[in-house]
Amino acid sequence: MEYCKSEAGYFLRLMRGEDIPATIAKFVADQNLGGAFFTGLGAIESVKLGYYDLEQKKYLEREYPGDVELANITGNVSYVDGEAFTHVHATIMTGNFETHSGHLFSGMVAVTVEVNLVATGTKMTREADERTGLKLIKFQG
Repeated sequence: MEYCKSEAGYFLRLMRGEDIPATIAKFVADQNLGGAFFTGLGAIESVKLGYYDLEQKKYLEREYPGDVELANITGNVSYVDGEAFTHVHATIMTGNFETHSGHLFSGMVAVTVEVNLVATGTKMTREADERTGLKLIKFQG
């Protein structure tokens, strides 16, 4: 990954073979940021998308093998048990021009992924929520 600091935060260029959620989480932790929000685009492969079924209280997943266009990623980074944690949603386009979107569990950079990342300026953590079965954001200070 390469990056530069900007007035609004950071601009990241993820490289071929890097896992998007893991690379962004590591960057935020390495920069000692309390949390961040980000958007991006590019070309990725080995994608796993899903959605959360509230009734079942579990994620349902689907894999998309091969290269796909990453039309958009939107997400944030917070901390769970002291570790940086990414919550990412993505819209992809497959070779037959169909789009798919949802929670991005994993995706490897196929060509490049360009990310605009803005630090929150406050510590963001996640805590278990009994009603949903998810760990939801809690703002600190």
